[in-house]
Amino acid sequence: MKKKVRKTFFLWEYEKEEAWINEMAGTGWMLIQTGFRKYIFEKGTPGEYTYRLELLEKDTHSPESKSYLDFLKETGIEFVGECVNWVYLRCKTEDCKFDRGNRPLYELTHLLKIQEFFNKLKHAFVVVIALCMVAVFSLEHLERVPIVEFFKGFCVGVSFCASVLILLATPYFRRMNRKVKAAVRELYTCE
Repeated sequence: MKKKVRKTFFLWEYEKEEAWINEMAGTGWMLIQTGFRKYIFEKGTPGEYTYRLELLEKDTHSPESKSYLDFLKETGIEFVGECVNWVYLRCKTEDCKFDRGNRPLYELTHLLKIQEFFNKLKHAFVVVIALCMVAVFSLEHLERVPIVEFFKGFCVGVSFCASVLILLATPYFRRMNRKVKAAVRELYTCE
């Protein structure tokens, strides 16, 4: 028996998503496929699998990621699904190969990948704002015809939206930075 669940988790909520998937596995619903906001579960033995989420630096079709996923497969860790660069992995609970002993290092590495993604996103928005501003200033020197006015308005609108998105995302950027700092402290106190 299969069950499809639509649920939204944000990038910074990977721990919550991983915990939810493992709770589902604990009740006998094993994740077999995933996509954007879509999880497909199959009824199985409760607690048979343990799941882990991981953010890859490159998409799953790149040679580096394929090599890494092949290595995981050799160690008994199965690839379940993907969503952009996120991969969903599982292994049999009784002989699980997920590294539990070095969790602080895993957390830090994971958080740094997410922080890098956030920084790329923020820089992309800043570039969009800069390009729109250059376009607006360039269009000021042209004759005032409807198409020029439309593009000026469009550029102003896009730069305004990008600015608002950056402002709205600032608390999440800060939260991610705090998580990274806490993970660094945790790593140093463990050693």
